[in-house]
Amino acid sequence: MTMLADILKPEGAPSTVGGEWTVVQNPESGHIERVWVDDSNSSTPPNTIVGVPCIAKASFNDSIKAAEEFGADYLNEEWVTMTVSSRTDISLRDKVTRIRTRKGVAIWTEEESSGNPATVFDVVRISPVVEPFGSVIEKKVLLKRAEVQ
Repeated sequence: MTMLADILKPEGAPSTVGGEWTVVQNPESGHIERVWVDDSNSSTPPNTIVGVPCIAKASFNDSIKAAEEFGADYLNEEWVTMTVSSRTDISLRDKVTRIRTRKGVAIWTEEESSGNPATVFDVVRISPVVEPFGSVIEKKVLLKRAEVQ
């Protein structure tokens, strides 16, 4: 997975405060490993899962579209398909934000807002991807730009 994203859990969800999993490269073997980093002085808000490995792509087709429409109501819809590990803790109640490259470059931002903050997406659908032997190998997550940024 070549990108990272943050998952925002609702208030009633269990807290993830105390540390986070991060991906590091072993300097001797070059192997990519997940390491638990204790963050006793963390500025991460409660109920936020930081740095979830993913691949995100804008969705463009006839039924799901990225659209900006002017009329009686202003409509700015953006749809994103995100692929995450089958072990990723994500539900339809969550929100996703700070989709970025592994180097920290933001991919979706609010260009019209002061400071160019990361776009927040609502989780619309989660579909498991099953391999031929019946094991779930990843999840496809459909995201829609949240109306309230």
